[in-house]
Amino acid sequence: MQNATLGEIKKAYLALVQEYHPDRFADGKEKQKAHEIFARVTAAYRTLSDEKLRSKYDQSLAKYTTDADEAKEIQAKNLFNRAVDHINNGEAWPALNLLRTAYSYDMRPIYLSYLGLAQVYTKRNQSDGFKKLEHALKKELFNPTMHYNLGLALEFVGKTKEAIRAYQQTLTWDPKHKRARLGIVRLSASKKGFISKLFGGSK
Repeated sequence: MQNATLGEIKKAYLALVQEYHPDRFADGKEKQKAHEIFARVTAAYRTLSDEKLRSKYDQSLAKYTTDADEAKEIQAKNLFNRAVDHINNGEAWPALNLLRTAYSYDMRPIYLSYLGLAQVYTKRNQSDGFKKLEHALKKELFNPTMHYNLGLALEFVGKTKEAIRAYQQTLTWDPKHKRARLGIVRLSASKKGFISKLFGGSK
């Protein structure tokens, strides 16, 4: 326990000494194992009961944790980039698996947004996919990609009006977003064509 007091450390040490003292064991192998454990426990107690040594130990733990976190972030970013390439190539299934792993390593909203989009594309629990998209959007309302991904998902399931609104919101945050503009043009044209056919405007 990193925040344990000196009294708590001493209490734990005495309990372990009592349990693993070599004199308690008659069997040669058990005595040898007890010697090894006893030596490690004693060394640990000396470190933790000395203020300077404990400070150095805590710093080494913090560095190890930081290094581990950085490694996970790098791995998550690599997985995410591969997943986006798959989505752009129309390969939703491999993207889904990569994004699940990426998000488990680093819970960034952008990773969650793409994970939700992949779920919608694969028809793998689409309702949960939309929840992920909306949750990610609430976390980063200013991020145009969040709105664009929601628009793509809505377009995929045939919700044209809602998709156009999502693309329009994308342009609110990034007026130069070409793919959002193309989405609006594409869906507006399909709506006009549908209405025209409905009322006999084109044959």
